[in-house]
Amino acid sequence: QMAEAVAQPLLGTRRVTVVAGGSGDIGVSRLPGEILDIVTRLPAAVETLTGVSVTQ
Repeated sequence: QMAEAVAQPLLGTRRVTVVAGGSGDIGVSRLPGEILDIVTRLPAAVETLTGVSVTQ
């Protein structure tokens, strides 16, 4: 459900512009990793902001 909520705003996307620096993947190939990073960090962020654990 969290992954769906994070990806939801991308449904209407017509164009993606990725600006990246450093090493590793560049361009659109980097996007799935960025989304996974957001989903991975989201439970801790929600708990910090609300005090509610979404992992239980």
